[in-house]
Amino acid sequence: MPHFERDGRRLHYELLGRGDPVMLIHGFTNAGWSWMNQVAALVFAGYSVIVPDLRGHGLSDPATDVTTVDDLTRDVIGLLDHLALERVSVCGLSLGGMIALTLALEQPQRIDRLVVANSRAAFNDPATADLVAGWVEMFCQPGGPLKRFQATWPVMLNAAYRQSSAGRATFATWCRLAERHNGSSLANVALGMRAFDVAGRLRTITHPTLVIAGEEDKLFPPAVAREVSNAVAGARFTVIPGAAHISSLDSAEAFNTCLLDFIAD
Repeated sequence: MPHFERDGRRLHYELLGRGDPVMLIHGFTNAGWSWMNQVAALVFAGYSVIVPDLRGHGLSDPATDVTTVDDLTRDVIGLLDHLALERVSVCGLSLGGMIALTLALEQPQRIDRLVVANSRAAFNDPATADLVAGWVEMFCQPGGPLKRFQATWPVMLNAAYRQSSAGRATFATWCRLAERHNGSSLANVALGMRAFDVAGRLRTITHPTLVIAGEEDKLFPPAVAREVSNAVAGARFTVIPGAAHISSLDSAEAFNTCLLDFIAD
């Protein structure tokens, strides 16, 4: 399994295809495997795809203390250095979108095109603090990651996908994966997310930027995502009809069209 080490941690990634590099950064509690539909489409279209498992997720080492979005961004920069990639297009969803924004701000010379999906510019208001507190409480229970996954599944994906054969298969598979998650590690990442706020810096981003929202995203609604596109000069904004929070999965065809058209432009 390909991995690199940073600060004594083994961090897993996958590198597939040949061509201009595109990095896909997953959301909270997921891992690189959540991008399977996009990886196939990008490789077929002639891109090289880099898919990391963030610290505390997937096959990467656990987050042993509170881990901020800045920490996770530095891990991603470490991966770019490890692969000797000077410049990539980046697509991040949810937590991955927060990392993508931070990467564009901290290492602008490393970014070609920027795609921010189902995400937001800040995660430090009272409502999100209450949300994180609930997650942390659940993660600390026996079987907490599985309980949290099952509780949030109806919010994360639209009804049409959840009721489809593909959705039912995904639910069964992700339940098995959630059973293996480290609750304290995920709690550390959740606690670190509370410090995220780049809203006041977005106007300095000059990269070609696409912001994607899901019409039915109840976690990060389109109005919240729109705040990102409004702040980034020249950013494009698109709402995928019927999509919920993980729009890359429940509306993969529409998501892929948006992504491929943008990075090829």
